[in-house]
Amino acid sequence: MLPSPMETPRMDSSADAGLGLLAATLGTRARVFHAGFVVRDFAAAMKLLGEALRVDWAKPLETPPMRLGTRDGEIEVPRMRLTYSVQPVHVELIEAIPGTLWEADTGLRGHHIGVWTDDLAGESARLESLGLPLHTHGVDEAGKLATFAYHETTFGMYLEIVDTAARAFYPKWFAQIAEVPA
Repeated sequence: MLPSPMETPRMDSSADAGLGLLAATLGTRARVFHAGFVVRDFAAAMKLLGEALRVDWAKPLETPPMRLGTRDGEIEVPRMRLTYSVQPVHVELIEAIPGTLWEADTGLRGHHIGVWTDDLAGESARLESLGLPLHTHGVDEAGKLATFAYHETTFGMYLEIVDTAARAFYPKWFAQIAEVPA
């Protein structure tokens, strides 16, 4: 059973004062902060969805190669390209990566819901105890769970838990509005 909102510990929200509207999704009291979608044509998705939703996108982020843990062992992802809408509720677009969790041909429609956690390992264990198996996760230098973790659901989507240590990165990134090609 989940704690009631009255039992859920809250941090001092004065730390969120400079975030303005973003405090709703990136502040210390925020929990659910985005819905993510894997897309085949990244530029076309940014253009069409930006116009349809009337949102601006953060400058696309391209990661360097990274190691990830999966239930079948570690894999190397050569790069990952993604962006977020800068207005809450955030929509994340991820360019499809064949052979990974971010495969575009899986039949999933809503790919994942992203949720903050102060205890990545503890929350991952809690989700597994609820019957939501760990699928893919970030790894640190020692190969241990780090930064984020995707858990499977029976509803055709994943739950992504993200370590709150990453929270400070987003406001700076979201301040960089992307130039979307016409």
